[in-house]
Amino acid sequence: MSFEEFPDCFIWQCDRCHLEAVFPRGNFWSALAELKGRGWQITRLDDWVHRCAKCKKIVEAEILNMTFPVRRVRE
Repeated sequence: MSFEEFPDCFIWQCDRCHLEAVFPRGNFWSALAELKGRGWQITRLDDWVHRCAKCKKIVEAEILNMTFPVRRVRE
């Protein structure tokens, strides 16, 4: 699980490199805003995705470097 809530803190973990970000328990939304301010990606596809700023950049670069087969168009 990439997010856990404990009696004294919130912990987010990058799904790719497992870097942890720990915030004291209090305002969940402030902690989330801080993470996003640090460049973390937190989105929901089929399940929640959490990536630190470094891994977010790596994944974005991998997507940009994907090659797609060239298809001939009728002339």
